[in-house]
Amino acid sequence: MDIGVVPNHTLLIQALLFLIFVAVINFVLVKPYVGAIQRREQMRDENLASARKLREEAEGYLTQAKEILEKARAESAEILESARKEAGKIRAEILGSAEEDAQREIAEKTQEIRRLLEEEKEKLEISVRDLAQALVRKITGVAA
Repeated sequence: MDIGVVPNHTLLIQALLFLIFVAVINFVLVKPYVGAIQRREQMRDENLASARKLREEAEGYLTQAKEILEKARAESAEILESARKEAGKIRAEILGSAEEDAQREIAEKTQEIRRLLEEEKEKLEISVRDLAQALVRKITGVAA
Protein backbone atom coordinates (compact mmCIF):
# COMPACT_ATOMS: atom_id res chain seq x y z
CA MET A 1 0.00 0.00 0.00
CA ASP A 2 1.73 2.92 -1.24
CA ILE A 3 0.19 6.38 -0.90
CA GLY A 4 2.40 7.91 -3.42
CA VAL A 5 4.30 10.30 -1.17
CA VAL A 6 7.93 10.39 -1.80
CA PRO A 7 10.06 11.95 0.85
CA ASN A 8 12.10 14.78 -0.49
CA HIS A 9 14.22 17.54 0.87
CA THR A 10 11.24 19.83 1.80
CA LEU A 11 10.18 17.37 4.45
CA LEU A 12 13.68 17.44 5.84
CA ILE A 13 13.73 21.28 5.78
CA GLN A 14 10.35 21.43 7.53
CA ALA A 15 11.57 19.04 10.21
CA LEU A 16 14.72 21.15 10.63
CA LEU A 17 12.68 24.39 10.80
CA PHE A 18 10.36 22.80 13.36
CA LEU A 19 13.32 21.82 15.54
CA ILE A 20 14.77 25.36 15.21
CA PHE A 21 11.33 26.78 16.08
CA VAL A 22 11.13 24.53 19.14
CA ALA A 23 14.66 25.53 20.18
CA VAL A 24 13.89 29.27 19.73
CA ILE A 25 10.58 29.00 21.62
CA ASN A 26 12.36 27.04 24.33
CA PHE A 27 15.12 29.66 24.52
CA VAL A 28 12.87 32.74 24.20
CA LEU A 29 9.75 31.72 26.11
CA VAL A 30 10.05 28.51 28.06
CA LYS A 31 13.43 29.02 29.78
CA PRO A 32 12.66 32.61 30.98
CA TYR A 33 9.21 31.50 32.16
CA VAL A 34 10.62 28.48 34.01
CA GLY A 35 13.40 30.68 35.44
CA ALA A 36 10.83 33.24 36.65
CA ILE A 37 8.77 30.49 38.25
CA GLN A 38 11.86 29.03 39.93
CA ARG A 39 12.93 32.48 41.21
CA ARG A 40 9.39 33.06 42.49
CA GLU A 41 9.37 29.69 44.27
CA GLN A 42 12.81 30.39 45.70
CA MET A 43 11.66 33.83 46.97
CA ARG A 44 8.55 32.22 48.42
CA ASP A 45 10.65 29.61 50.21
CA GLU A 46 13.03 32.29 51.51
CA ASN A 47 10.08 34.42 52.69
CA LEU A 48 8.52 31.41 54.41
CA ALA A 49 11.81 30.60 56.12
CA SER A 50 12.21 34.23 57.14
CA ALA A 51 8.62 34.33 58.40
CA ARG A 52 9.20 31.17 60.46
CA LYS A 53 12.37 32.66 61.89
CA LEU A 54 10.62 35.94 62.71
CA ARG A 55 7.71 34.06 64.29
CA GLU A 56 10.14 32.11 66.48
CA GLU A 57 11.87 35.36 67.48
CA ALA A 58 8.50 36.98 68.20
CA GLU A 59 7.48 34.02 70.36
CA GLY A 60 10.79 34.30 72.20
CA TYR A 61 10.27 38.01 72.77
CA LEU A 62 6.70 37.35 73.87
CA THR A 63 7.94 34.78 76.38
CA GLN A 64 10.57 37.22 77.66
CA ALA A 65 7.96 39.98 77.90
CA LYS A 66 5.66 37.69 79.89
CA GLU A 67 8.51 36.78 82.24
CA ILE A 68 9.45 40.45 82.69
CA LEU A 69 5.80 41.35 83.29
CA GLU A 70 5.43 38.57 85.84
CA LYS A 71 8.61 39.72 87.63
CA ALA A 72 7.32 43.30 87.61
CA ARG A 73 4.00 42.15 89.08
CA ALA A 74 5.79 40.22 91.81
CA GLU A 75 8.07 43.18 92.58
CA SER A 76 5.13 45.59 92.66
CA ALA A 77 3.27 43.25 95.01
CA GLU A 78 6.34 43.14 97.28
CA ILE A 79 6.69 46.93 97.14
CA LEU A 80 3.01 47.39 97.96
CA GLU A 81 3.22 44.94 100.83
CA SER A 82 6.31 46.64 102.29
CA ALA A 83 4.62 50.03 101.81
CA ARG A 84 1.55 48.74 103.67
CA LYS A 85 3.74 47.44 106.48
CA GLU A 86 5.65 50.72 106.64
CA ALA A 87 2.39 52.67 106.61
CA GLY A 88 1.12 50.47 109.45
CA LYS A 89 4.27 51.15 111.46
CA ILE A 90 4.05 54.89 110.81
CA ARG A 91 0.35 54.84 111.68
CA ALA A 92 1.09 52.99 114.93
CA GLU A 93 3.86 55.49 115.74
CA ILE A 94 1.60 58.44 114.99
CA LEU A 95 -1.24 56.94 117.03
CA GLY A 96 1.15 56.18 119.88
CA SER A 97 2.55 59.70 119.77
CA ALA A 98 -0.94 61.18 119.63
CA GLU A 99 -2.01 58.96 122.55
CA GLU A 100 1.00 60.09 124.58
CA ASP A 101 0.32 63.73 123.73
CA ALA A 102 -3.34 63.31 124.68
CA GLN A 103 -2.42 61.61 127.96
CA ARG A 104 0.11 64.33 128.71
CA GLU A 105 -2.41 67.05 127.90
CA ILE A 106 -5.07 65.32 130.00
CA ALA A 107 -2.62 65.10 132.90
CA GLU A 108 -1.69 68.78 132.51
CA LYS A 109 -5.32 69.88 132.32
CA THR A 110 -6.19 67.67 135.29
CA GLN A 111 -3.35 69.28 137.26
CA GLU A 112 -4.51 72.72 136.20
CA ILE A 113 -8.11 71.94 137.19
CA ARG A 114 -6.92 70.60 140.58
CA ARG A 115 -4.81 73.71 141.09
CA LEU A 116 -7.74 75.96 140.17
CA LEU A 117 -10.01 73.90 142.41
CA GLU A 118 -7.57 74.31 145.30
CA GLU A 119 -7.37 78.05 144.67
CA GLU A 120 -11.15 78.31 144.58
CA LYS A 121 -11.37 76.19 147.72
CA GLU A 122 -8.96 78.51 149.47
CA LYS A 123 -10.93 81.54 148.29
CA LEU A 124 -14.14 79.87 149.43
CA GLU A 125 -12.63 79.05 152.83
CA ILE A 126 -11.46 82.64 153.17
CA SER A 127 -14.92 83.85 152.18
CA VAL A 128 -16.59 81.43 154.62
CA ARG A 129 -14.16 82.50 157.38
CA ASP A 130 -14.83 86.17 156.64
CA LEU A 131 -18.57 85.50 156.54
CA ALA A 132 -18.37 83.51 159.77
CA GLN A 133 -16.40 86.32 161.44
CA ALA A 134 -18.90 88.85 160.16
CA LEU A 135 -21.74 86.74 161.53
CA VAL A 136 -19.96 86.32 164.84
CA ARG A 137 -19.41 90.11 165.02
CA LYS A 138 -22.99 90.75 164.16
CA ILE A 139 -24.24 88.25 166.66
CA THR A 140 -21.84 89.49 169.34
CA GLY A 141 -22.67 93.06 168.39
CA VAL A 142 -26.39 92.38 168.78
CA ALA A 143 -25.86 90.57 172.02
CA ALA A 144 -23.65 93.26 173.46
